[in-house]
Amino acid sequence: MTAALTVATPARPTPSSTHRRRQALLALARFEALRMLRHPFTIAAALLFLGPWLWGWLSGTANRYPVLPEELIVIQLLALPILGGSALIVANLVTLRAHRHRVDVSFDVLVLSPAWRVGGFLLALLPLAGLSLLVVAVRVGVAAALPGAAGGVDVAALVTPSALVLLLGSVGVLAGVLIRSVLVAPLLVLLVLVLEFVAISATLSGTGWRFLLPVYVSEFAAPVPAGVSDRPAARHLAYLVGITVLLVAAVLARTRARRSMVAAGLAVGLILTVGGGLSQSRPDPGIAAARATVENRPANIQSCVLRDDVTYCYFDGFDGFVPGWESVVTSVREVMPDGVAAHGPPLAVRQRTVLDEISPTGQIGSVAEDMRVVAGWKAADAAAGTPEAVRVGTVWGDNRATAILAAGVAYRLIAARAYDGGFSLCGARSALLVWLVGRASPAARAGMRSLDEASTGALVFSDPSAPFGISAPDRAAAPALELLRRSPTEVAPLVERHWAELTAPGTPLERFGAIFGVAIQPPSPDQGEPLCAH
Repeated sequence: MTAALTVATPARPTPSSTHRRRQALLALARFEALRMLRHPFTIAAALLFLGPWLWGWLSGTANRYPVLPEELIVIQLLALPILGGSALIVANLVTLRAHRHRVDVSFDVLVLSPAWRVGGFLLALLPLAGLSLLVVAVRVGVAAALPGAAGGVDVAALVTPSALVLLLGSVGVLAGVLIRSVLVAPLLVLLVLVLEFVAISATLSGTGWRFLLPVYVSEFAAPVPAGVSDRPAARHLAYLVGITVLLVAAVLARTRARRSMVAAGLAVGLILTVGGGLSQSRPDPGIAAARATVENRPANIQSCVLRDDVTYCYFDGFDGFVPGWESVVTSVREVMPDGVAAHGPPLAVRQRTVLDEISPTGQIGSVAEDMRVVAGWKAADAAAGTPEAVRVGTVWGDNRATAILAAGVAYRLIAARAYDGGFSLCGARSALLVWLVGRASPAARAGMRSLDEASTGALVFSDPSAPFGISAPDRAAAPALELLRRSPTEVAPLVERHWAELTAPGTPLERFGAIFGVAIQPPSPDQGEPLCAH
């Protein structure tokens, strides 16, 4: 009897049996990976992720001047709920398949123990992450190959969507081993959406713990040059990998894997999570100086190029925007009367941006503060050899940006100086500027109408990268918009004949109406006369 009992005692796994388990583990991982990749949720997520982007190219509305760091943030925000959410649901369904079909008890007779089987499910997430990396790389690669692309591609930011897929896939597996219900996964996806909303809100409020959330967004309202935004992509990636390792360790602990393996996973996960999380909140001592240079002394770090007789100055990486700026400058100058372009100093266009962080209440500032900023800019431009330079922002590629630059160039040619800002542009000059922008190009006219629809009380040529823009009151914009419906051959000779009068600061709007025969609405009694820029 003793001998029989001795023979029946289970033996420790031999090297050959461990090898067979590893083969079975890899076979299971390959099988489950194939099922995950062809799952309807995975296919639908890939189509949803790429579909709107492809439609933008097919319809001609895609931005051909993308700022790559901003593009990576947008992709990350889309990847979390779409690619990551589908991975969570698919991984949860795979983990619960045996339970759903009531065959999990039969699995006890197989070669693989529960810990090894769940390990196969976790390994199957790697090809899913590879698929996400592929679709992200396609979007980023196409954007980076465009001649107008600005900025560079951070490898850590490029890999972050795949890390999010692995993280949420691990959440799906852990939910499957903890709770035997398929209803949990959709609820967790809703929680993911809430966390993304919290991440955006935390950025708006400026809280320091915003980097502890799965995704992060830009703290500025407009794209910024490299080196001024605190985006610790590599440290954030390490933080996400650490959380994923902790989730894997929790899964293995739940399935009673070897304690040494669980302990090693916990140690590695804690090191990466704590180290990455704490290092993300560490302030960079060089950012403050870099931001001051970008905002107040950009000429120190910008490059300039002379095209025809116009100087274009831009931040590093934004040289792809110059051909677009040049086309706008050329189109505005073509509708000007002969000899206008020679007035004032040589024409220059310099890229500018304000680094006010976004907040729930928007950007707050006074007219006096904004005018002091622009006065400093003009002094710096004069010192850099580009006096009265037209300002252009870091946003480019749509009709609105075209109209905003066209307005800046038109004012520079009308007044022989750059716009000082602060107040509305009044009188005949205001209506003339609106007409010139509308005549410059179809894109400028479309952008101006879009800006008009978004404005109240005035047509404002402004974008988030500037403290303010040129503002034309509605009663001045309305006759100019009406004039754009007439034939250019009827209006252009009158503009050339009365140019000096139309561009004089004191010429009233009523004189504009008399010259072109358009009605001028009387001032609204409840609004009063706006403060005017000269």
